[in-house]
Amino acid sequence: MDFSPLFAKLLTFIALMLAGYAGARKNILCPGFAKSLSWLVMDVFLSCTILNSVTSGDLDISGAQLIKVILMLSLVMLISYALGALTSRILFKGRENTPVFELLISVMNNIFIGLPIAEALYGATAVLYCALSCIPYNLLLYSYGVWRLRSGKAIDNGGSAFKIKDVFTVPLFATLAALLIFIFNIQLPYILRELISTTASATMPASMIVIGATLGSIKIADGFKERYVYLISLMRLVIIPAAVWFIVGLLSTDAMLVSTCTIIAACPSAVVVSILALQNDYDAAFSSKAVLVTTALSMVSLPVWVYILG
Repeated sequence: MDFSPLFAKLLTFIALMLAGYAGARKNILCPGFAKSLSWLVMDVFLSCTILNSVTSGDLDISGAQLIKVILMLSLVMLISYALGALTSRILFKGRENTPVFELLISVMNNIFIGLPIAEALYGATAVLYCALSCIPYNLLLYSYGVWRLRSGKAIDNGGSAFKIKDVFTVPLFATLAALLIFIFNIQLPYILRELISTTASATMPASMIVIGATLGSIKIADGFKERYVYLISLMRLVIIPAAVWFIVGLLSTDAMLVSTCTIIAACPSAVVVSILALQNDYDAAFSSKAVLVTTALSMVSLPVWVYILG
């Protein structure tokens, strides 16, 4: 397998993240920039990427396989949450930040990191797989995840209560729309396909800039001084993807599905965990450092996983 496209993609990721990070650190980017751009990425660029996966004409998947994919992606999320819960309860028991430790291990950056890498390696079919992961991802994060954070806090402290509307994000609606387009073989007008395709191309660069700018409030060296981030990184980048690779590999002979599930599972901790930690009065600084370190280390671990997957 030729790894030069992957390394070129990862170097591009790093360069764009550093640009966002430097812009935030030097106050070149205005306050609120990352939040505003993240809205564009999630609700516009990413949604177009999801739709583009079924309108580009490169998709090769049957209806029966689609159901199997959704079940396997749900299994990926359940494995991740189960190992996160087990690890946090054994190793971080009794600590105030135990729910944050758990979610940092459980919740991966499946879209901002996973989707661009899967697209670069496996094409439009893998993009649809990543998009479909939004369904179990959102259901677990905004039900169990929010409940877990709030279980140690008072309900009236102004934190984030579970709201059913939080599950129904724009990318989730885009995923459902993509499913309908695929199932009923709907042909969109050429001009609309071009608009979707062009807008989708902005997802990767904008996503990397958002991640860098979001982490701009932290000194890189400070993140690596936190000893617990290494245990979180080990679970998030090594143990969980290994478990997913083994279990999904036993249940499926579809090499692309196994590889995509493993890549999703091998992604670093999600930025949204830091946001939820802040909203619920936990140590948001620590969670941001953990996101920074897992993201940095994933630039090394992800190529290793790609090599293992072949």
